[in-house]
Amino acid sequence: MSLDFTDDVIDAVVAHMNGDHADDQLAIVRAHGRPRAASATLVTIGADGLAFDVQEAHGAEAVTERVLVPWPMPIEQRADIRRAVVMLMPRG
Repeated sequence: MSLDFTDDVIDAVVAHMNGDHADDQLAIVRAHGRPRAASATLVTIGADGLAFDVQEAHGAEAVTERVLVPWPMPIEQRADIRRAVVMLMPRG
């Protein structure tokens, strides 16, 4: 599957998520395999999912690693991105 969006659209999604949804991003990353994440910054979106730079504490050292959270559904239209992000949010 290819993500058929221009760089402007991807940049706008990334800026919006980082500017308005930092807590949601951290919740998504924690729910999808990184429960000890201290921060999560969206770097890009692609055909496979959302790519975050995730920072975790390892002892006294903070380590940043790129983490891919796969899309939970096919992404064909821009509106699908919002639906997919909502689906990735932890319940409860």
